[in-house]
Order: sequence, then C-alpha cells, then structure tokens
Amino acid sequence: MYTYTIIDSDMKMDDLLASWRNQHITTIAMDFEGEFNLHIYGEHLCLVQMYDAAQYYLVDPFKVSAEALRRLLESSDLQKLMFDCSSDSALVRKEFGITLTNVYDVYLTAKMLGIDGNLSALTAKCLNRPQATGKKSNQMANWLVRPLRLQQIEYALSDVEHLFAIREVLDKEAAAQALGDQIALKQRTVALPKGPDKPGWEKLSEYRYLSNKERIYLKWFFEARDMLAQKLNVPAVRVLEKHKLAAMARSVPSDPQAFHLVVHHKDPRIENDLVALLTVAKEGAEKQIGEQKTDQV
Repeated sequence: MYTYTIIDSDMKMDDLLASWRNQHITTIAMDFEGEFNLHIYGEHLCLVQMYDAAQYYLVDPFKVSAEALRRLLESSDLQKLMFDCSSDSALVRKEFGITLTNVYDVYLTAKMLGIDGNLSALTAKCLNRPQATGKKSNQMANWLVRPLRLQQIEYALSDVEHLFAIREVLDKEAAAQALGDQIALKQRTVALPKGPDKPGWEKLSEYRYLSNKERIYLKWFFEARDMLAQKLNVPAVRVLEKHKLAAMARSVPSDPQAFHLVVHHKDPRIENDLVALLTVAKEGAEKQIGEQKTDQV
C-alpha cells in the first residue's frame, strides 16, 4: 500500500513546486488518468499521479485550476518521466491549451532500443519482475467519481512507481549501444504534436477508404451525432455507433424515414432528435459538395 499526499488546491500545488525547488528535485515520475468517452461526453483529465523518488502525490484536476496545472506541466525546470506520453499530452493540450514540457518518455527510449510492449511488460523486462495482470478493469474505471476507490489509487500510483528504475536500466543500454545522443534529441520533442490534431471523423478506421464526397458526408454526420451526445452528456457511441456513420456516408439515406431505419435507437426521443440533426447535416454536406463542384469549374 502506498503513502501519498493529495494535491487538491492551487496553494498545495504551488507549495509542492516550491518544495521541489528548495530540495533541488528536478525530475519526477508522472502519469495521467482520464475519461475518454466511456461514461460521459468528451475527454477529460481526471487525475495526475506523481512520484519524486521519495514520495507519491495525487493531483485532483477538478480542484486545481488550469493555471496551476500549467505551472506544473509546462515547467521547463522539472523533467517528467512518463510512459507513452502521446495521448496524455494531447489530452491536456485539447482540454486546457497546455503544452506538456520537458518530458522523458521511457516508451520512446525502449522503442529505439528495439523493446516494445506496454508498461507492465517493460517493467517485467527491465526489473526482472512478474508481469502485472488485471489492469484492464482499472483502465476502464470511472475516474470522474469521487472519492476514488483504494484499488484505483493503488493502480494509478503503481504506474509511476518504477519509472526511475526503468529509465536507469534503459539509459545504461542506450549508452552501451551508443544511442544516448540520438535518444536525447528525440526526447526533446516527444510530447509535442507531430502535426495538427485530427478531427474525430478522420480518426475513424474507415475514413481513408472513403471518397472525397463520402468524407464530406461523414464529417457532417459525425458532427451531428456529437452535437446531440454533447447536449445529452453521454458517450457519442451511445447515440450512434461509429460504423453506422461510415455506412451512411457511403450510402446516404434518402429521407428521414431512411435515417430512422439506420439509426434505430432504443430511446425514441434520442432517435427523433438524431434523425432531425442528420437530415440537416445531409443538407449541409450537399451544399458543401455543390460549392466544391462550382469552385472546380
């Protein structure tokens, strides 16, 4: 069982940052837990867990302001050891406009050394430990709910417990393979976006197989579905499954009745509202397609 301190105010956050500076602590292990369209609409940071090689901390982003989080996450004087920071950096960038700064990602180092796998596998390999099991239930847990269950807290802190030791092992192997400088160069930009963040409809697996016209329909249908999901504050998939969006983009329903046949929601009110939005979305897509044809003439 871990002993930890909860950071649930801006004052506590600033006191912790000051304490680290006074102790000349310049590196911490860090991980996030979030909500990713599982229980409510959208993506939300729910917890930041940290370890400074001596003590554990849990930051509650529902109690700490975005500016206080920014002082932590954008600090160039404090290096953050993380595992596969890509989704975490995207989350705080989209939700708060925060650019995660000064990150050392052990996942990146491991990949450059030819080692792949999740954190449990990497911990087992580097530290000669049995691979952890049973983590999926906590990954799917509702991290929005307070108070957090003890099992969730133990899970969250276990993800930062070994990052210092893992880095030490990987850095020694990198030095042995003369890859230290190359890895250090890659680490400078590991938390930065590789390009503009893609909108949700472009992330669908079917997107790349659609024609330009079909992609326009998909965009409008996707946004209509998300508009209703946001209004209801439910995961978008509970309003309409992703595969149905692509199916409608390929074979556009001719009228509201045809939309009803595709949508067929168990809640008639949601179905009616969605069909109304999709009908308007169809008109918007057709207008955009028509404008594109005019521009090409």
